[in-house]
Amino acid sequence: MESNEAVLVLASRRRALTGNSRALSRDYKNGIVVRVRAGVYFGKAAWLGLKPWQRYGVTMAAVAAADPDTLFCYLTALRIWSLPGPGVPSHVHVITLSPHKAGKRPPTTTAARDAKTELTGIEDIRSYGVARHFWPADAIRRQGFSVTSLQQTVTDCITRLDLPDAVVLADAVLDPRRRPGEGLTRQQLAAAAALQASTAKRRRMQEVLALANGASESVGESRSRALIHMLGLPAPVLQQVFQDQEGFIARTDFFWPEAKVIGEFDGDAKYLDEALLAGRSTQEAILAEKKREDRLRALGYKVVRWDWKTLSTPDLLRQRLTAAGIRPQKPRPVDRTPVHYGGSSPQGGEFRKDPREPGGPRGHPGTSAAPWAR
Repeated sequence: MESNEAVLVLASRRRALTGNSRALSRDYKNGIVVRVRAGVYFGKAAWLGLKPWQRYGVTMAAVAAADPDTLFCYLTALRIWSLPGPGVPSHVHVITLSPHKAGKRPPTTTAARDAKTELTGIEDIRSYGVARHFWPADAIRRQGFSVTSLQQTVTDCITRLDLPDAVVLADAVLDPRRRPGEGLTRQQLAAAAALQASTAKRRRMQEVLALANGASESVGESRSRALIHMLGLPAPVLQQVFQDQEGFIARTDFFWPEAKVIGEFDGDAKYLDEALLAGRSTQEAILAEKKREDRLRALGYKVVRWDWKTLSTPDLLRQRLTAAGIRPQKPRPVDRTPVHYGGSSPQGGEFRKDPREPGGPRGHPGTSAAPWAR
């Protein structure tokens, strides 16, 4: 086996094909492969070249290869359902049928030590353990794996995640652009909330459902809205359309009509991702954004921008919004139907929605096709 070979190799399958697996054992001793799970190997050079989420995917596939009856749940199931979670999990989450086997196990990925350096070469590479959960589960098959159903997966996560992460997840699964069978409705989430035996879990799901809005188009937008709620600031209108005498200007992330304030979350992808740039250079995208903002300001609106760094320190977000005139009040986490604002109508400027306005799919970091699904 080559060290740069990015495939899982099972010792049991090798024995079935060749009569023994001694070659794999030699490759391990010679530092050519790493042992991801007992009897499951992966090329060492390929392993070192993977991103953290890719190593997580390979580890998950190794867990399934070692035990085909494995039922994945919680944060691992989120990834199988292509839904956003709070970063790369520290463990692969599975269901156990015995309460005595529940709990977390440390990573099992190992590599042989070099005879000269006494190092394995993977000391600084993050590996992933297995967390076994003992709770009722309904299993289905997806991408070749046994996984908890979409409704159970979402419910299990919403009731356990921090509020911002839970809102991100709810927004994503309510997004009407998800393919049939990969999304849920408010009614389904409300029904799941009603079935929770724990009062705390019912309240959490109800709070998240009240905040959730499938119109949110990115993880950053969803997280921003949850933090705005937690900061006690009024709920904004989402995806508001603006026009002027020249026509369509923009569809903004957030809008507070009473304060005439527009809020925009700026992720790096807007200026770096080739798909979002749509043939423009980063400089052209920045210039277009500036012209767009100038036209909005000319209509009498303030524009406030923030990024991931701001979201990591919520007080910075509060300072920026209150400085622009957004005043704290009792949160009102309800959907609001937007109208189309502009500056050319003496009655307040309502316009029909420009059919050319950009839509674009929701972007979720880490939810693209994983190695085990290719």
